[in-house]
Amino acid sequence: MAAGKGEAGQTGPINSSLPTNMVIAGFFAIAVYNCLEIFISLLGRFKRHDGLYFWSMVVATLGIILHSIVVLLRYYSLGPNFLLCVLTCIGWYGMVTGQSVVLYSRLHLIVEDKSKTRWVLYMIIVNFFILHVPTTVLFLGSNTKQSSHFIGAFNIYERIQLAGFCIQEAIISGLYIWETARGLKPIFAVRKTLGRRIIRYLIIVNILVILLDISLIATQYMSHFNIQTTYKPVVYSIKLKMEFVVLNKLVLLVQHSSCNCMHMMGEPSTTPPDPSRLECQSIERNSSTRTGSDAPIQMNHVQKFNTDESSQSADHQNKARPLTFLDLNPY
Repeated sequence: MAAGKGEAGQTGPINSSLPTNMVIAGFFAIAVYNCLEIFISLLGRFKRHDGLYFWSMVVATLGIILHSIVVLLRYYSLGPNFLLCVLTCIGWYGMVTGQSVVLYSRLHLIVEDKSKTRWVLYMIIVNFFILHVPTTVLFLGSNTKQSSHFIGAFNIYERIQLAGFCIQEAIISGLYIWETARGLKPIFAVRKTLGRRIIRYLIIVNILVILLDISLIATQYMSHFNIQTTYKPVVYSIKLKMEFVVLNKLVLLVQHSSCNCMHMMGEPSTTPPDPSRLECQSIERNSSTRTGSDAPIQMNHVQKFNTDESSQSADHQNKARPLTFLDLNPY
């Protein structure tokens, strides 16, 4: 059976009602608008355009835009079907796996155990070959003259890959919550209010992500392929937007955590030194917050006591080595 017009769109352009067409157009507009906003914010935030985080954000954003455009063109016969199918798959790779790489690229900020981040990377790579590749083969096969040999398997595997990628993102998001609450306790001890706010924000964002994924899976299991494939870019653009905000909040929390550990200014010079009262200096991240590079955040931990000149001379020799904030983790 050759690819032709159908209601769902697995095998070619669709032939749907006006309300469905309006919903598809609305989803397209929302997804593209969200991505353009993210892309402009991304270019404006970083002075230097390098690092895994920056480029994974670019790939994920452009992947959503590409997927949205080519799906719309394909559904309404505005280009060669098979070529648009290939471009749909390319955009899908960037949209789905690109977003997982965005989350992975910032894990090193909060995860001390490098083996955990390696396992996350392995999971992303394995799932690419287990979920992306077979789905691509079945989808492209469903849009050839032999589509009848592929369409049944494609409909089954499409549901499997959708659930699989949702589980992958849930695992990475759960790791963020766990490691943030566990690994940043020294920072939260200094910035309790901000720390609680960040944790609360992480939890809320991940609850919303789970609800969005459930709604996406529901559209697929209700056999609305055309709605699912146009709603998916909306879901991923919203998730990417929220993750962009929460990851930046997490970086800023770490960046400014060493300020105001203890304000020593204004005390009389006769005040005896107290080793337990520290004034943490600035964090140097090798410009990674503003440049997009993946250099670990560094904390210059310097003891400063407001004492007489002899005490200051002695303290000058007690500068500690630069260390990451993970070195402060007591666990």
